[in-house]
Amino acid sequence: MLKTLSPLRRTAAALSAVALGALSFVGFMSPANATVSAPAHWLQVGTTVSGPSPRYDGAMVYDATTGTTLFFGGFNGTELNETWSWNGIVWQKLSPTVSPPALRGASMVYDPATHNVVLFGGLSANGPVAGTWTWDGTNWTQQLVSGPAARSGASMVYDATTNNVVLFGGKGTNGLLSDTWFWNGTSWTSPTLTAPGPTPRYEQAMAYDPTTKSVVLYGGMGVSSPISDTWTWNGTQWTQEPAANPAARFGASMFYDANTGNVVLFGGSNGTASYSEMWNWNGTSWSALQSSTAPSARSLAALAYNTSTNSAILFGGYSGTAGLSDTWSFVETPGGPLNVRATSNANAQSVVTWSPPTGSGGTAIYGYTVTATDVTVASRGGQTCTTMGTTIVTVSSTTPVATTCTVTGLTNGDQYQFAVSAMSSVGTGPASTSNVVRPATVPSAPVITKVVPSGGAAVVYWNVPTDTGGTPVASYRVIASPGGAFCHVPRSMTSCRIGGLQGGVTYTFTMTATNAAGTSAVSAPVALGAPATGRQVTLPGSPFIIAKSVVGNRVTLRWRPPVSNGGVRLSGYNVLVGTSPARAAFRPVVRVPFNQFVYSFNGTGGQTYFVVVRAVNSAGVGPFSNQIGVRVGGAAPGTAGGITKPGSPFITSRTVAGTRIVLHWHPPASNGGIRLSGYNIYIGTSPNGAAFRPLVSVPFNQFAYAFNGVRGVVYYAVVTAVNSAGIGPFSNQVAVAAQ
Repeated sequence: MLKTLSPLRRTAAALSAVALGALSFVGFMSPANATVSAPAHWLQVGTTVSGPSPRYDGAMVYDATTGTTLFFGGFNGTELNETWSWNGIVWQKLSPTVSPPALRGASMVYDPATHNVVLFGGLSANGPVAGTWTWDGTNWTQQLVSGPAARSGASMVYDATTNNVVLFGGKGTNGLLSDTWFWNGTSWTSPTLTAPGPTPRYEQAMAYDPTTKSVVLYGGMGVSSPISDTWTWNGTQWTQEPAANPAARFGASMFYDANTGNVVLFGGSNGTASYSEMWNWNGTSWSALQSSTAPSARSLAALAYNTSTNSAILFGGYSGTAGLSDTWSFVETPGGPLNVRATSNANAQSVVTWSPPTGSGGTAIYGYTVTATDVTVASRGGQTCTTMGTTIVTVSSTTPVATTCTVTGLTNGDQYQFAVSAMSSVGTGPASTSNVVRPATVPSAPVITKVVPSGGAAVVYWNVPTDTGGTPVASYRVIASPGGAFCHVPRSMTSCRIGGLQGGVTYTFTMTATNAAGTSAVSAPVALGAPATGRQVTLPGSPFIIAKSVVGNRVTLRWRPPVSNGGVRLSGYNVLVGTSPARAAFRPVVRVPFNQFVYSFNGTGGQTYFVVVRAVNSAGVGPFSNQIGVRVGGAAPGTAGGITKPGSPFITSRTVAGTRIVLHWHPPASNGGIRLSGYNIYIGTSPNGAAFRPLVSVPFNQFAYAFNGVRGVVYYAVVTAVNSAGIGPFSNQVAVAAQ
């Protein structure tokens, strides 16, 4: 039968041949004698005082409906009919009104299709029985159906592929059996096999493997001796697997471990001695499974797998001389944490975050460890941090363990990757790795080397920072004071020109450098004497779009020239048209002559266009005009019942008297078809994020606003008009510094 293996299983398969070759199948070295440190897979839980008395050959299964493990029957010198429940902490003896007879060697399984536990057969004091019983969480009910012959020591599992309970073999009144049966929740049927299946046997181990979608059967007691073969059932046929097998045995316990995707075999007896060893079946081969802890050697122990905690519970068994009454939990190391993410925007450190693993391995995760790897220079890695809960316990931690940790001591500029592992009482699980990050801090301040006046402007030169902070400088910003005129240039520049300076004023220049971690400290100021007087050429002001019209698909815009031409005749206008209200500077540019105040273009029906205009003179390109939106073949953006949002006001001037700043503006060209209700003024200290600045509202008939600033601080202001349809677009933005 062809099977597809997961990557985890393929790795285990590659190692299994080595493991099997190094071990004797008859005289296996138990985990207790291993020389290599192994996880503590087995934890003894509960007490022998409050639980069932010593016994073996009982039946046990996890009941997903009640969330408890159910135990029935067993043998302690006489057959038993006690029903017990394990809730993960303690055993409780139940008192159902009806019970199966006293039995040993019964088969029991949870049927998720009916949400009942199913028990079949077993050995009573009078011999094997053939009764079928179901447990509903409170009571036992005998199902009066015909089915398999009376037997004990059969194996029974739920096959999720066929949604049937599968029963195989056992020991009947007339000897050993090799038949296969299905229980569908109401009746038993026996399939017709086209090829031979396993030979007659009883007390074999069997488990369903959801990874390969097959039932796995191992060993058992044959007619004359224990057996050591492996078989799989695919829903219609048995197939003997060619893999090498553990030593022959019967009465072993077997379960599917969802944490690793392997089937695990424990214990058993060869008729002379019992085992305490464990084996993994990965879908194609067996390999030894080591543990630093383990129950004592035994056979005929009861075992159930808890699908809610992904851990197995083992109870009792036969030591070779007597019954046992200890309870053990089989657990794995936790899985790898999920969604590991590193961020590094701080000096010599990185914050690492993650989500808990899908599987805890069946016991509490009490901490995580994070280890750094320096991808740039390996010898500079190895930094760690850990998060811990307050206690280490089997079921849960009293305090949730943090899933974020800051790794310090890193080298700025180096690239780092982080490995996160979860820790439990079993051991440390596999690591999950993060993205690669580069810790950095802000650069040192650049040094202005000279400032050269240039007719109403100044050219500033500088040396780059001596320390970039571990990541490249992205840009430089130079500010002139008073007035707040500035230039902002990319990292490739070591000089820039600041225009708009006034004759007769002494200016001081400072600058900063910015990288991914932030902005440097301000450089030492450098003063410049008053530039030569005479005609001062500056950038022109903002034009003001006063009207728009749409005829069919033809859009026409009209604007007023700027209040200031910058001291020289304009050379033209740049018209920028786009389909998004953002990123106006990246739109295509159409240039028109200085004496043209109208522009037309053909649009697409149903499309909204956004337009700004900039004036141009010999000093450069001036600021954006107010922005307008116009829809081709439909109503203008922002319409509401025939009334539209108002247009943009236009800030015409600003005056400064000491720290007192006054702004003046023109009302918008369009009030939206209804009288304005007022204006909103947005003032901040950054040229960006105007919508997030503090808001001041003034009446509709007020066209000026005054406020007190802080000496030397540059303020940026925009104005919007408001009517009953809403708030209109931003005006042109002006910058002004308090004196």
